[in-house]
Amino acid sequence: MKIRIYGLHFQHIFYNYLKNNDNGMYMDSISILMPIYNGIEYFDDSLSSIINQTYKNYELIIGVNGHNKNSDVYLEVLDKVNKHKDTDNISIHDLYEIKGKSNALNEMVNMCKYEWVSLLDVDDIWHKDKLINQKEYIGKYDVIGTNCKYIGDSDIIPELPMGDVSDFNFFRYNPIVNSSCIIRKSLAKWDGNDGVEDYELWLQLIIKNKKFFNVNKILTFHRIHTDSCYNSKGNHLLVEKLKEKYVQEYYSSIL
Repeated sequence: MKIRIYGLHFQHIFYNYLKNNDNGMYMDSISILMPIYNGIEYFDDSLSSIINQTYKNYELIIGVNGHNKNSDVYLEVLDKVNKHKDTDNISIHDLYEIKGKSNALNEMVNMCKYEWVSLLDVDDIWHKDKLINQKEYIGKYDVIGTNCKYIGDSDIIPELPMGDVSDFNFFRYNPIVNSSCIIRKSLAKWDGNDGVEDYELWLQLIIKNKKFFNVNKILTFHRIHTDSCYNSKGNHLLVEKLKEKYVQEYYSSIL
């Protein structure tokens, strides 16, 4: 078993080499990003849900951010990954110089050697057939999500639009679950509103007339708990500010 471990100052050189030597052979392959600050107690479940995917053409990039170098969280991630077999496609990065989820994601997306990026928060999990169900829509849409079910402190299935949701009014609510998405790498850039960074990106992309699709199957399980962004204090205020920020630009774009 070989687990790749890289320091922050060397990772870009290595990943640029990999990207430049793909020869276009991995058009359907997926780079999965898992930033970790807290929630390490859920890591075993989220990691297993990736390793057990029936679709195997992926790499997993784990980035521990917001902690000191060689922190207990980083070392625990190493230990937990070491307990699994066949983890050559997993790389673990100690992003000790980076704070904030958006900054971590922007750093990690530069490491991706594939042209499609998927996200999984450490406290969420996937159905084993998630990626293979989304694969058929790669290249047809810019962002591909799935239906989901809440777990943890809630067990409801939220009402989300399914199928082609490009014409859905994104200002009503966020129709794409963050941990369900696959997105073109060229579009994956987060602006720093941690807690609502995914919703802001979707608003930016819908203004640019990008295409969205939700697979009508429950393939993502989103955990609701006291420390989750869903329950973050003031989160609804951030959402309303985002709507105010982008609504005028959106309606100007469709006139």
